[in-house]
Amino acid sequence: MNVRYTTSIETINWKEVSDIFKAVGWGERLSEQVKRSFERSSFKRFAYISDELVGVGRTVDDGYYYGWIVDLAVLPKYQRNGIGSKILGELENDLKPFLTTMLTAAPGKSSFYEKLGWHKQRSAYIWPRSEEQIRSFSEHG
Repeated sequence: MNVRYTTSIETINWKEVSDIFKAVGWGERLSEQVKRSFERSSFKRFAYISDELVGVGRTVDDGYYYGWIVDLAVLPKYQRNGIGSKILGELENDLKPFLTTMLTAAPGKSSFYEKLGWHKQRSAYIWPRSEEQIRSFSEHG
């Protein structure tokens, strides 16, 4: 499988990015909002097979202390082919100058990150913005 990775947002079809998020179960995200979020991100990666966008990832940071890897997603039919691992590795490398690099795993995806050497934090909290967030991130939900 020949996968091409890029950091450029110049030719991105933002509807395709929104479609990837929907395909992995993250719900509907408006293309224009997705575009703005990636434009404001320090580092981003896009994975293509031929001309099909199959994976994305981006970071958010404060410029020095904290960098977070966010929105790492690969179309389900292309998962387990090393695409997510490659995007994650490149983003982590981009964040090496930061004192702390973190991420929040989607529910049910912790083992993916742990097998790549990430360590689970003892405490993390979310201020829920919806009932779905309460259910998804609750220890008891």
